[in-house]
Amino acid sequence: MMLALFSSQIHEFYTYSVPIKKGVLVPNFGSFGDEFAEIQAQEDSTCFTTPNHNEFCYTKPDDHDGQHTDHMTSYIVGANGLNGELHFDQVGPEGGMFTIKNIEFVNPDSALFTFADKDYRIGNKDRVTYEILEDFEFTTLVQKYDSFITHCGNFTGQAATINQFLGVTTINDLDYFLIWHTVIEFEDAIQCKYPELIQHSLKNNYAQL
Repeated sequence: MMLALFSSQIHEFYTYSVPIKKGVLVPNFGSFGDEFAEIQAQEDSTCFTTPNHNEFCYTKPDDHDGQHTDHMTSYIVGANGLNGELHFDQVGPEGGMFTIKNIEFVNPDSALFTFADKDYRIGNKDRVTYEILEDFEFTTLVQKYDSFITHCGNFTGQAATINQFLGVTTINDLDYFLIWHTVIEFEDAIQCKYPELIQHSLKNNYAQL
């Protein structure tokens, strides 16, 4: 019994963790000049340094003219050229993005994330670029600066969306979870199976983040 369990763990490690670790992070929106220096110089921007000694800055979040303060977005860019969209989700209301079903506050540097299929689909009425068919749900503790893949970007398994949790911040007396996302690409296709893909990605530490 123990041998079978150990063999299964080894199989999952080489099926998911090893290929995921070989992924290359790329800017979510392409690269446009020295955006990092431009945003860093803005009076209302916010900058921080990750445990991997990478510096990132983001612009003041867009509150959609004060109409939707439960969810705001911003643009984030690193000195290493990575960029993406930063999401501010108010602590308290249920909900999330991509395969994140819900986030529950634990403390300013950690939260309980519940991942589920949510019938996730990329495409329009005429085509389907990617969709998740598995029925899954699991909850795990995510710490500040942890990164994880939420979903593949296509059926070939050569691209995915990678996210990083930046903890909790307070704006106008309201607390927000901060999560940003960019793109990770793979020369060798990964297995887009859930929840294994998400679970194994949480075990990786990407040097660029």
